[in-house]
Amino acid sequence: GQIGVGIITGIEIISEVAQGYEGNEKLAELLALGSITAGANAVKFQLVYADELATPDYMYYDLFKSLEMQLSEWSKICSMIRENDKLVYFDVFGKKSLDVALELGADGVKLSTTEFYNTSLFSDALSSFDRVFLSVGGIPVDDIDSKLADLSVKEKQKVLLMYGFQSEPTPLDQNNLNKIRLLRKRYPDFRIGFMDHSDGGSKDSIYLPLVALGVGLDAIEKHITLDHNLEIEDYVSGLTPTMFSNFTSTVRRFEKVFGPNSLDLSQLEEEYRKKATKSVVALRDIGKGETLTEESVSLKRSSIGIVDGSVLDIDYVLGKTLNQDILENHQIMEDMV
Repeated sequence: GQIGVGIITGIEIISEVAQGYEGNEKLAELLALGSITAGANAVKFQLVYADELATPDYMYYDLFKSLEMQLSEWSKICSMIRENDKLVYFDVFGKKSLDVALELGADGVKLSTTEFYNTSLFSDALSSFDRVFLSVGGIPVDDIDSKLADLSVKEKQKVLLMYGFQSEPTPLDQNNLNKIRLLRKRYPDFRIGFMDHSDGGSKDSIYLPLVALGVGLDAIEKHITLDHNLEIEDYVSGLTPTMFSNFTSTVRRFEKVFGPNSLDLSQLEEEYRKKATKSVVALRDIGKGETLTEESVSLKRSSIGIVDGSVLDIDYVLGKTLNQDILENHQIMEDMV
């Protein structure tokens, strides 16, 4: 386990199968394969054991029971994902699923909002895995503060806070992406991700993550499904593999627009500056020994652009004496006065 954690560059795209595999090994394989071909960095499943999640009289207990799969089935799926150089993550809901994820060599685990207050599970996850996703969607900020307050530097490096919530689908105006910006400011030592639950059948499912990139993301979690018409579990926010591929390529194209985290000029910006900026030029032929005035010099663009020694501030030369002859429209360089 723990392979490949350091190889991700740029924004991590997580294909969220969730419960969409419906306890069927073949369906799980197809969704994993769709995630791989679509270019996701990682594939994530909910590792469900009914008795970890609910009491037998709970309305979805039988559904949870139907999602249980054998270790050998999961092992086969994990091997296929790893053979394609992708990461494997699991949502865990207790000690059993955490132990199974560890036995399967998962690259990380996620604690959903369901498990946010499960202190021992969070602690065990941090001691067992190098990457722990913690959902903070629907969690009061005071509780997040308390959860993160006593973590060590090493533990902080493992945690990626995931914001977002599922409202099947979440209405566009309820995504509250400003919270991501505020989370980044409040928790500067942590990476931040967005769990996108927009309508998988609409263009919003492509546009919303692009908007989210603008507030600063380290990861995007996106549901995948085979076909919306099949209405497979967790399909509402899911993209088909073809749509997911389009989503991935779109994110990869636009994540580049942010560039480095620096105010230094890039090479192209420097070239632009040199072409666009005015420099001091002679308004007429000026002889050696002449004092420069606003009547004899001005700021203009010139054919040679900005080069070493160009004068960009006219006050630098005004009132100074020229030490050589200069022709009209030629630049007056720093060493000429």
